[in-house]
Amino acid sequence: MNSLKKLIVLLVTCALFAVPATASEPKSENERVIVIANADDADSLSLAAHYMKAREIPAENLVALPFPREETISWADFSEKVFTPLRREFLNRGLIDGSLRTDLPSDAFGRAPLEITQADMRGKSVPSAWEKISYVVLCRGVPLRIANAPEKLPPLPPRTSPDAPAPKRGPLEVNCASVDSEIALLGVPGTDANGAINNPFFKENSEKSGAVKYLFLKVARLDGITHEDAKSLVDSAIAAEKSGLLGRAYIDTGGPHKQGDVWLKKCAELTRELGYETSEERSRALMDATARYDFPALYFGWYSHNVGGFFRDANFRFSAGAVAIHIHSFSATSMRSKTAWTPGLVARGAAATVGNVYEPYLGMTHQPHLFLEALSQGKTAGDAAAYSIPVLSWQGIFVGDPLYRPFLKTPEAQMSAAMSGLPTRASQYAFLRAANLAALDGNAAKAEQILKNAAMFAPGLALNFRFAEEELKTKGACTRRIPIRLPSLENPGLLLETARLLSKGSSAPEALKIYSDLLGQRLVPAFAREKVLREACDLARARGDSARLAAWYPELERFNEASAKGKGAKK
Repeated sequence: MNSLKKLIVLLVTCALFAVPATASEPKSENERVIVIANADDADSLSLAAHYMKAREIPAENLVALPFPREETISWADFSEKVFTPLRREFLNRGLIDGSLRTDLPSDAFGRAPLEITQADMRGKSVPSAWEKISYVVLCRGVPLRIANAPEKLPPLPPRTSPDAPAPKRGPLEVNCASVDSEIALLGVPGTDANGAINNPFFKENSEKSGAVKYLFLKVARLDGITHEDAKSLVDSAIAAEKSGLLGRAYIDTGGPHKQGDVWLKKCAELTRELGYETSEERSRALMDATARYDFPALYFGWYSHNVGGFFRDANFRFSAGAVAIHIHSFSATSMRSKTAWTPGLVARGAAATVGNVYEPYLGMTHQPHLFLEALSQGKTAGDAAAYSIPVLSWQGIFVGDPLYRPFLKTPEAQMSAAMSGLPTRASQYAFLRAANLAALDGNAAKAEQILKNAAMFAPGLALNFRFAEEELKTKGACTRRIPIRLPSLENPGLLLETARLLSKGSSAPEALKIYSDLLGQRLVPAFAREKVLREACDLARARGDSARLAAWYPELERFNEASAKGKGAKK
């Protein structure tokens, strides 16, 4: 019987015959968060202090040890300088059960062996980790990933014959992994670091995982390109819990595998069920900067190696508390990268995201629809991350505050706050969401009344766009005027969508005015300017506005000439 099977038997036995411990006040979730910082990195310690103060985590829950400063480390360094010191520290503090077997050599990966006996479990129904640790949070400065060590893999089988091809390793025969995914196993003895192991928290599959589930830890990371990016993960989550998650949803399908598109389509279904206005991009292209991207609160997409699409707009920012996931095999190879997706989303204001430090293969990465499903049920971001990934000892990381609950505040409470205080430009999205939910419930009258209230208490361009869009559907034309003030404060994508909508009715002059503002004030990102110019010229030509056409067309011609030269050079 292997060590993991012995543990299951032991845990089940202890659960059946446990002696009740002395009654004590159970600790709250935040009191059971263990924060790990690099003692040799002042920023790491500062981040830990910021998080612990913000979430009222007890000072004694800080574990500060000297770790390597590099993001990528070897198995030897991980075992000697990270894993074994942490395992020893957790044992000394009584955070996990068992003891280090100093009489035995380290395992093949250099990890000091852990043993859990019946004596360790006497009087307990579950291990200490379940009672004393809700989440483990790694602060920026703790290493990110472990390099592959092929010499530690099992030997390849011999050739079946002299003429047979040499055996090769399969794509899953690796031991490279995220530090986070390995730290989840601090309290689990006898695990093999080669390949992946099943995650007992996946879909909360307790029936199959059994008692051994209680040995595993849920691990989160506060990290980013800069120290300030990492801090913003905390501040953004707390701000969103107070205000409620406000904004829209954006879903970008059209990736290389059917399975991923199925996940993302489920995300779109969920965002609409939650009442969020949802934009979808179904082609192989990324969401474009000429499409609306106002107040992005939820984003799920794939499949580009580098950050692209409307994220290239230097002014792009997520709403407070935004949840954003871009599926890519190497989305988190470095949290210092300005082009990789995971740090890129954090830098743009996302409060919760996931990523992969090496190639995970699609079926072994976080599943975005499960992440969103868990959040929508009221679970924390830390639980949602654990719920949505099928394996551990692999490549995935969760970046964000594990205590974050984005849907704590209801749309009704958000609307009430807007009507009783000073509304912001974000307030209109609370009314839009509430109206969508009422419509989903079949209460059209309530939805209409909510939108009327919104016009009084939280006016804004997104709301006016909604009114104009509905008029176009019901009347076949848009006749209403949409007041736009200070266009430089509005999202250029939403302004463009507004111009396109107005151009379909009798409000073409207003549409041309929007194009004039966008182009004249250079509000459109440079990489999108040619497309906007082309639209503007087409509308000016169709409406006989020769003055504007004369002003815009020479610049468009320069784009055409540059494009022609580029094509010629390629030939």
